[in-house]
Amino acid sequence: MRVDHPKIIKDVLSSIKIEYGFNHNRYIRDSLVFWLLCSGVHLYNMGDIRNVEINRTEKQITVNDIVYNIIDDDVIALIDEWNKCVYVESERFGPVYLAESEYLFRPTVIDRLFEEKSNSGVFIAAMRRISEHYFDVTGKRITMTSMGVTMPGVFSDVVEIIEIV
Repeated sequence: MRVDHPKIIKDVLSSIKIEYGFNHNRYIRDSLVFWLLCSGVHLYNMGDIRNVEINRTEKQITVNDIVYNIIDDDVIALIDEWNKCVYVESERFGPVYLAESEYLFRPTVIDRLFEEKSNSGVFIAAMRRISEHYFDVTGKRITMTSMGVTMPGVFSDVVEIIEIV
């Protein structure tokens, strides 16, 4: 699913930023995940995005032979910020360093022992955090479907809604 109004995404992210507190890098990663899901990137393709597949000039990301349009310059800014991050904050371990990788979403050094790229659990957790923070701030739920992200009545109507709890 694609969100045609970037202002909605910006409003969601600006409303929850304070909820992340000192977890700035996690906010960057989660925001980027949210933007990409709202841009139509499927959850199962998220971990396959390579930095070389991001075309800033054309505002496109190609992953697994599918071309996704980058819907706002904020996405490019977040990609650049995320690429500068050397660690991400973890609830359990505090700062966890990121491994060198060709993938946009670099695995942590711990995860790198098991896989070359981040798995979908990372992206589901990011959506869960965004949804929980947004609910805490507004009382409204953001949900993820088999096709992407939706806020019923705001983004679009979908047949199958799987709420992240």
